Amino acid sequence: MEFNVDAKQEIENYLNEVVKFINADEKERTNMEKELRSTAYEEAEAAARARGSDTVMPEDVKTARLGMVSPRETAESLMMSYASKLKRAGFWYRLVAYIIDNVAIFGAILILALPLLAICLPLGLFMDNTNGYCFHPIALGAFLSLVFITLILALVIYFGYYFFLEGYYGYTIGKYLLGLRVLKTDGTRIGYKESLLRNISKYIKNFIILDTLIMLIFFNQEKQRGFDKIANTMVVHVRA
Repeated sequence: MEFNVDAKQEIENYLNEVVKFINADEKERTNMEKELRSTAYEEAEAAARARGSDTVMPEDVKTARLGMVSPRETAESLMMSYASKLKRAGFWYRLVAYIIDNVAIFGAILILALPLLAICLPLGLFMDNTNGYCFHPIALGAFLSLVFITLILALVIYFGYYFFLEGYYGYTIGKYLLGLRVLKTDGTRIGYKESLLRNISKYIKNFIILDTLIMLIFFNQEKQRGFDKIANTMVVHVRA
C-alpha cells in the first residue's frame, strides 16, 4: 500500500499532538509513539481499501481519525495502561526538589521586596527634612501602600506557587530541574483540585514533616505522602 506524502504528514501531525500529552521518559515516549504510528498507518490503509484504492490519501487518514478520540484522550488512554511501569520518585529526589522550590519562592518574594529598599530608603522618600527624622505623611502613605501591595503579591506567590504550577504544568521549578512530574495514580495529568489537595500539608506548620513520615512509614512502597493518597497522585520520573 502506497502512502501519499500529505497523508504521511497528516499522521505525523496527529502523533505530534498526542505526544505532547504523554508524561513519560524519552525512551518510553518513543516506544509509545512507534506503537501509535503503526496503528495509525494500519487504520489509514483500511480506510483506503474500503474505498477501493491502493494509495492512502489525506482523506483516508481523516476518515480513520473519525473513529479516534482526541489526541489528549488517546494519550491518557496510553498512560493508564502504562501507569504501573512509571518509576516513582523517592524521598531524596523529592526533598531536593522541595528545597529548590523554597529557594525559588523566597527568592521571588525577596525580589518583590527590593523596591522598598531600592526606592524608599535611598531616596529618603519618607523623611520630612523640616522636622528631622520624621515620616512625611504623603511619603509614608506611599510607603505603606507599597508594603501592602508587596505583601499581597508575596502571599500570592507563597500560596499559589505549588497550586498553580503543579495544577497547570504538573511540575514546579524544582521538579522540572530533577525530571519529576506529578500525575494521578492512573498515569493521567493532574488538575487544580489534585494540586490543592496534595499540597495542603505544605502550608500547615510542620505538617509536611508528618506527611513525609507517613510516606516513609506507611506508604514507602508506593512513595506517596498521606495527602498524595488523599489526592490519588504520585510523583514520577519523566526524564531518564
